[in-house]
Amino acid sequence: MHKPLLFVTLLLFTMSCTTQGNLEYITANGERKTACENEYSGAPSVDKYAVEYILSYCAHKATAQGNRVIDSSLLTLDLSVPKTPNGEVWTFEYATQLHQSNKITDKEYGYLIAYINLGLHKSQKDKS
Repeated sequence: MHKPLLFVTLLLFTMSCTTQGNLEYITANGERKTACENEYSGAPSVDKYAVEYILSYCAHKATAQGNRVIDSSLLTLDLSVPKTPNGEVWTFEYATQLHQSNKITDKEYGYLIAYINLGLHKSQKDKS
């Protein structure tokens, strides 16, 4: 394979490595709606868990507002995140460091990325 063709193929493959998701639910009036569209790219083994976390978080919010979530399995996921080993608030950098040193799993890392992106780590700081 020629080098330019190989480069283009790799570039297209990399660009297509995104994990996407959205939440579908039914309102009390019977309307089918979509919410929480999100996308992660870069590490598919981690990204799928970040998407899963956000969709589950949104599913709980939608249900609390009286809606019926289409994928009810999202309501069964445990969204708790572990406490940091150093007792501090989670940060992207710290979670990445632990993941790179194999101290947290892909799933824990994906959940933490979503947790941080949703701003939930800020409430953790308030509890300290």
